[in-house]
Amino acid sequence: MTGEIMDERLFEEFYPRIYNYIYYRVRHKENAEDLTSDTFFKAVANKARYDAKKSSYSTWIFTIARNNVTDFFRRNKNEQALDDSIEAADGELDEGLVALDDIKNLMAVLAQLNDREREILALRYWGGFSYKEIAGQLGLSVNNVGSIINRSVVKLRKLWHNI
Repeated sequence: MTGEIMDERLFEEFYPRIYNYIYYRVRHKENAEDLTSDTFFKAVANKARYDAKKSSYSTWIFTIARNNVTDFFRRNKNEQALDDSIEAADGELDEGLVALDDIKNLMAVLAQLNDREREILALRYWGGFSYKEIAGQLGLSVNNVGSIINRSVVKLRKLWHNI
C-alpha cells in the first residue's frame, strides 16, 4: 500500500475521533477544525518518527492532538467563556435533537469536574479509547483509569440530578 493511500485511510479512520476529542476540549468549532487539521499535518510531516514498537498509531496521533490542545490553551490563556461556546454551538444543532438548556446544563456539570477527570472522559467517550489505551497515554494504571472514570460518572450523575 502506498504512503498516500495509507495516510488517507488513517485520516478517514481517525478524523472523527480526533475532531470530537478536540471539540470537546476547546468547545469552539473553528478552533477544533484548525487544531484537528494541524494534528494531521504534524502526523503526516512526522510519520517517519512513528515507532509501532513504542505505541499504537491511535496513541501516537492522540498524543499529538493532546499536545496541540495544551499548546492552544497556553497561547490563549483567556479561553473562551462557556456561554460563548454554547451560543456558538446553538447554530450547529439540528432542531429537536438536543435542547439548548440540556447542553448548557451538561457543559456546566462537566465544568465542575477537574482537568484530569475531563481529560480522561474525553479520551474515553469522545476519543473512543479503551481503559488500557488511556492508561498508556497518561502513564496511569488501567485500574486507576477505571476508578477515575467510575467516580467521574457518579459525580456527573449527582450533579445532573441536582440541576
